[in-house]
This record gives sequence, structure tokens and C-alpha cells, in this order.
Amino acid sequence: MVFTDRPAWSVDKNGVINPLKPSMKAQTPQINFRTCYHQLRMNLSLNRSATVHQVKTGYIRSLLIILLSTSLCTSGFSQRFFSVVFNKLPQDYQLYPRDEKNEAKVPISGIVETLGYNYVSVQVLRNNTLLKYVKSELKYDGKGIGSFALETTIKAELAEYTFKVYACKTGDSTLVVTRNNVVSGDTYIIMGQSNSTGFFGESETDEYCRTFGRITDNLNTDPYKAADTLWSISNKEGYYNNVGTMGFEIQKQLSQKYGIPNCLISAGFHWSSAYSHAIRNEQNPTDFSTGYGRMLYRVQKAGLASSAKTFIYRQGETETYHEGSGWEENFGKLREHLKMDLPSLTKLYVFQIDIIYYPSPVGALIRDYQRRLPEIYSDVQSLATVGTQDFDGLHYGKGGNKQSGVELSRIIGKDFYGSQDTANIYSPAVKKIFYKTAEKKEIVLVFDEGQELVYPDAYKPNGNTTLDMKDFFYLDGSAGAVASGTVDQNRIILSLKSSQNASRLNYLPSYVTEGGAFYPYTGPYIKNKLGMRAFSFFEVSIGKALEVPVLRAEIQTPLAVALSWNSVADAGSYLLERKSEGESTYHTIARMGATVTTYTDAQAPLSGKITYRIKAINTISESGDYGIANVEVPVVTGIQEPGLNFLVFPNPVIKSENLTIQFSEPVTGTISLLDQTGQQLEGIQIRRSSEGNIHLKNLMPGFYIVSFVSEKKQLYKKIVVTP
Repeated sequence: MVFTDRPAWSVDKNGVINPLKPSMKAQTPQINFRTCYHQLRMNLSLNRSATVHQVKTGYIRSLLIILLSTSLCTSGFSQRFFSVVFNKLPQDYQLYPRDEKNEAKVPISGIVETLGYNYVSVQVLRNNTLLKYVKSELKYDGKGIGSFALETTIKAELAEYTFKVYACKTGDSTLVVTRNNVVSGDTYIIMGQSNSTGFFGESETDEYCRTFGRITDNLNTDPYKAADTLWSISNKEGYYNNVGTMGFEIQKQLSQKYGIPNCLISAGFHWSSAYSHAIRNEQNPTDFSTGYGRMLYRVQKAGLASSAKTFIYRQGETETYHEGSGWEENFGKLREHLKMDLPSLTKLYVFQIDIIYYPSPVGALIRDYQRRLPEIYSDVQSLATVGTQDFDGLHYGKGGNKQSGVELSRIIGKDFYGSQDTANIYSPAVKKIFYKTAEKKEIVLVFDEGQELVYPDAYKPNGNTTLDMKDFFYLDGSAGAVASGTVDQNRIILSLKSSQNASRLNYLPSYVTEGGAFYPYTGPYIKNKLGMRAFSFFEVSIGKALEVPVLRAEIQTPLAVALSWNSVADAGSYLLERKSEGESTYHTIARMGATVTTYTDAQAPLSGKITYRIKAINTISESGDYGIANVEVPVVTGIQEPGLNFLVFPNPVIKSENLTIQFSEPVTGTISLLDQTGQQLEGIQIRRSSEGNIHLKNLMPGFYIVSFVSEKKQLYKKIVVTP
């Protein structure tokens, strides 16, 4: 018998279908009566003693039972279809977690309680096209129970798989059950309060975005019901299987961009505190009365607890308006519980909450701790929410929730899918703040390396009030000391109106009260070139700058520049950068320890002006400016007479081959092979000859120089040695 929602039944010797005791709630099935009757007759064929009258009577009684049944069931561990009982069987819309080979194993096993069958077979279809056929011989015991077990694999791809299970005997087979829309992919879990759920109101769906279980009543705060364990397409059933706008956007972005289906368990619940998320009943971890227990039950029942790698947390407003406390401690407890129950968990993503209305510094303290989480826990990555669109002072509209989903999906793409599009995907995070000089008229804010910062123009939030970024920096808690701000790559330089002695700096207000001139706070803010807004920060110490190193540079060989500098007190390391003629930005070429004061740039361009800069660094400060040095590499390749040329071939050349040097006329001098530091590796003398040969001896792949030197001539050619 086939139902759309897989009820479990037994059939007695008279052909009467009896519903088993419910072990799991399912939706009321859509009944195919023709199929019911067909499979009933097939099952009764095993009971030859049944009369025609018994068949008819049993069929009618069975249909009455079906129509009167309102609580039909399946079980993830035991599902019965007539005389076949499965302990492992795919469910419609199920997602199996992919492995390192980008595929998933799908086991099917159970018992057949009727004699006469030889084996169980499974047809595997991919997008409704037969892909493969697998089978398992039935092994009957002394009680007439036949056991079977088989396993097949499916790829993690944007394709859906169907499994048709047959009980087979010589010359005949019976279709026992069909499972549809099965996929393989990844798992994400979201927890938090209302900004993590979007009020479970998203209506968009996608066939490769799945979820499991149910959102409980009262915005997921009611206790869970054990029977709610159906797989489904995210948002397809409205509120009760909703993943929220942000959650769905994460699913959609990742599945469409990387071609891998996914399942998202949206376990946020409204009005929640960090404390309520951290409650784990040690005696019963899946306690349905706790938010953590409800989440864990769904993840475990879905078979995803051992494979879930990603956890997303968006919470903190409750503590900000003083309806909870201890955010820092409780987040630590939550993380410990997750690491215990989800052994494959690799990354936790935490949103820094926005600036809300409640008049208290607690919000600023929580935001600053959320900013610093990656420094405290190596497996946590934070991202800022300030400046997210459609902000009403506490929540976000659909546009803002979609924006958060897009921004987080870029980071997940880098961490788990090998995305190379990673420039400026993170929220800029301040790392150091210090006075640039002893005059204390400038403050330097250093953000994480690689950030390309943008300092905002004056901003009008409502068309009437004009806001300037300089007024949202607070020295020792007070605004008004900053005259202007400028950007130098990952640095913000604040020019002060006068010398200051402040020891701490805040960025952005602690709160913005309702009804104020610029409530809700929507700007201004520092961002990077991708539009990611900088984390707000609170009470960060202002240090003093390290000395600026004096840098010297001189050409050593045509491909090498020798650099040196003085040692700087309290330096922990040095950062050396280079910019070639025509380039607009500097590129890092070396990071060196505190005791190093020389460096040879063996990758210098062959010609043109080169600018180097260096700064000293330690954990709390760095040089207020850069030491600068320039060199000019001549465009000409050497001193040579008009018309004199030489060729080097082959170029590129394979290591261990012969290199031929050919001149346009006979010459006398020395031909040398040099490495990038100018050291001679090979050399030959030629006299009144127009050709020479050098045998390469197992050189490492890379760039080398062939030089010719005579009394009047110096010629150079660059070659490439390949493996």
C-alpha cells in the first residue's frame, strides 16, 4: 500500500489492515485507493486460505480504518509496510550529509516477515532517470524472518534521487515503498532571538533548500512534540517549517553558487536571552522545554548531529534592554555544549548586535565583546550589523534580513566551499589605536590587514539632520575632539582639534533613544569597499606610536635590491612593502622578526622606479608612519655597443637541459648563470666566439639571470627554469 506520508500498518491473515500504535506524527495522507487495493491483493496472495468474501470484507474494513485514523505515523528507526519492516529507509525530501568525496551513503535495511521472497532490490533514480540497481539476498532465520541490508551512494549535487524498494521472488516482485526527492549536502544551524528568525515569515522556497522538524507555536517558544520529524522544503508549509528570510537567503546563496543542497535547522526562539540558549539538561539533553533541547532533538532525529559543521548565533538584544544578563559567560557555556553534542562543529558565526534604543551602556559592552570573540575563541567569526538596511531600531525588514544572509554566505563560502572571492568580505575590526606623534594631535586606528576602508561623507538620515562621522568618536567618553578623518588602506587617521590626553576611544553611540533626531541609527559608519561596516567598539585603549624605521635601498644585481633599516625599540616585527612604477597600492613582500634589519628583494622589477616602505609593529601599536626608500632600475640591459645583441634559448628551459647563448657577432668574455641574489651558479669563458653553452644541473624551478661580461660590455637576460 502506498501513501504520501508513509503510515505504518500490519495486515492480518484475513487481509484486514490494522494501524500500528503511532510512534511519530505525520500529516493526514493522500490515499491512492486503486494502489491500496492492488497492493492489498498482492499481500493477500501470501495467505491462500483467505476467501473472496474475506478479501472484500478485509478491504472495506481497512478503508474504514484508514478514513477514521487521524494520527498516522512513521518512525525513523522502524517503519512497517505490510510484512516488511525497515529500520533504515530514506524519507521523502531527506538530506544525507555529504562526505569528503562529495557523496553520501544511503543505507536501506530491515526484515521481511513472510516466507517465499528471495531478495530485496532497490532501483535508484536520478532526476527520474534510472541510475542503478542494487539488491540484498534475504537471510531467513528459524522463525521465518528474513533480514536484508544494502547500501548505495548518491552525489552531493543539484539533483534529486528516488528509491523504489521491491520484495522479489522467482518471476515476481512487489513494490513495497517509494521514496522521492532525496539529496545529499550540508547542514547549518541557526539560533538566537527574533532577529535570527525574521518572525518565521519567509515564503520563498527552493527545492534544494531543506529543513527538518517543526517550528512550535508562540514563535518557537512552546515545548516540542516528539512526533514532529518530517523532512520538507524550507518554507513550503508556511510558519511551521520556516527558516526565516536570513536563513533562507543563506541556503539559497550557497546552494545556487556552489551546487550543493543544504538543510537549515532554524532553532531561534523569541524573547530569548543568552542564558536561555545555554540551558542544557544534563540528564536529558533533548529536553523539549528548553530551546537547546528542541534544537538538539531536531538535529539528532535528522541524523545530522555528527556532521553539522556550521552554527549561526544572533542574539543579545535581551541583555541590552536589561531583561537578561551574563552574555559573555552564557555564550561560553553554549559553545561548550555545542562542541560536546556536535562533534564535527568547525565554525560558529556570531552577529554583533545593532545600536538599539535602551539608554544603557550594556549594549556597547556586549557589542564590544562580540567584536572580540574571534580573539577569544579561534573557531568563532563575528560580523557587524550596524548599517544593515530596513532597520527600525530593533528589527529589520526583508531587505535587511536578505542582506545579512548574503553577507554571511560569502564568509561561509570561503570557509567551506573554497571561494576565492574573499576581498573585504569581513567586517573591518579595529586592532590597534595610538597617537601618531608625541604631540597627540592625531590618532591612528589600525584595522585588520587587507581591509580597504572608506571614510563616509556627511550623512542625512531623515533629510533634516546632518551627521558627520567625526562626531561619533568619543575620547574618554566625550565627543567633539575630532576635526576630521582620512583613510590610508586599512588605517583611519583622526585629526584632532587640539592636543589630547585621552586614554580610551569609543566608536559609535552606546544607544540612540526613541524619538531622537537620528533614531533609528542608520549612519554614518566606516565601511570597506565591499560595503561591510566596521564593528563598533567601546573603551579601547589609546597607545603611543613606535619609532619610524629609517629605510635604505640600493640595487645589488639586475633582479635584486638590498634593503636595510635601524632597529626600533619595542618592535615585535617589521612589515616591508613594495610599490612599482604605475601601481597605486603597496604589496607586502616580507614580515620579519624584531632582530632582523636587512632584506634582499630578489623579485624586484627589471626596470623603472620602485618604492619601498617599512613599519615596526607590536601587539598594541606600530610606527606612526612608514620609513620610505626609492630605487631606480635602468631600462637598458647593460653597456653595449650599437647593434650588439645576444639570444638565450630555449626560454623557458627545462631543468638539466643545455642552454644556448648566441651573439650577433664574435665576442670575448665570461658567460655566467646567476640566481636571484646575484650568486654565480655556472660560468664559461668564450674567446672570439658568437656562441656558448651552459649545462643546467638540476636547478630548482624559478627565475635566473644569464649575464655576459667583457672589458667593455655588461649584458643580462632573464630566463625561466621549469620542472
